[in-house]
Amino acid sequence: MIRFLLSRGHGYTLKDVRRARQAPPISVMFYDSLFRSRCVWRGTYVFTDLDRLSYWDLELAAHAYQHLRSAGVPVWNNPARVRSRYPLLRRLHEAGLNDFNVYRGDEPLTDVRFPVFVRKLQGHREPLSDLLHTREELNRVMNDAIGSGTPAANLLVVEFAAEPFRPGLYRKYSAFRIGNQILPHISVHDTSWLVKYGKTGIAGEDLYREELDALRENPHCEHLRKVFDLADIEYGRADFGFFRGRIQVYEINTNPRVVGPGPHPSPARRQSLELVWKLYLDGLRAIDTPRGWPAQLPNGTLQKFRPWKNLLVRTRKSP
Repeated sequence: MIRFLLSRGHGYTLKDVRRARQAPPISVMFYDSLFRSRCVWRGTYVFTDLDRLSYWDLELAAHAYQHLRSAGVPVWNNPARVRSRYPLLRRLHEAGLNDFNVYRGDEPLTDVRFPVFVRKLQGHREPLSDLLHTREELNRVMNDAIGSGTPAANLLVVEFAAEPFRPGLYRKYSAFRIGNQILPHISVHDTSWLVKYGKTGIAGEDLYREELDALRENPHCEHLRKVFDLADIEYGRADFGFFRGRIQVYEINTNPRVVGPGPHPSPARRQSLELVWKLYLDGLRAIDTPRGWPAQLPNGTLQKFRPWKNLLVRTRKSP
């Protein structure tokens, strides 16, 4: 059994996975339910959605991770170590793995390299601005956002580092990490630099055949492994592109929506969808653990937190 821990209201991301016959037994558990629990069933536990947690809930999640690990339960994504968007992108730039830098809205912006765009630090919605080319434009967007109620600490200024894959065509690449495996995922195409969901009908069969070959070869595996290692993320999806011939990682989402293969007019694209779906489910099976002999979680630091008093791993088989 694999249990995904996530924020309430975001269980839709695994809807197709839970329905898949080829998948191992999958369940979801919301953090607020976990924090009230006195016992949990054994299985593999994957901590996700960490960027949506408050600092207090994040600490509770980190304590839960430690207790489960101490009890011998397989756990992935240590909440105390996972780097969320800002610290990850800043660290990637410092390590020379990304060419662009990021700045929080409450820190000095004197070294910003234009063009930039502004987004919220947390969440996965679209940016608050288009590309900004001057400091005056940046100041105006920042002041408008703060004036509308967004704290400066929740604003992120991102230096632009993307380029068209072909004239007028942008591509966003993706790859999953599941445990120790780096698994390629399908790309998305758009006519705008902001590639999120993509546009249908703008990529031809030649691009889809090229993509299928790349998925089979997985050429960026080792580079992305370095990125995931630096992020301390063991389950998640990295979104990346290219700028001046170098990989630029834009985000790692620990609770991405995973969609099963569906109809598509391109034969090569259908093969790609089937391939990445198989690789993903194979990756889940690799971290799945059977129900074994349960063990009681140790008494320790969490005893001072009321929701965690007497938390146990169940000592009998689940129904």
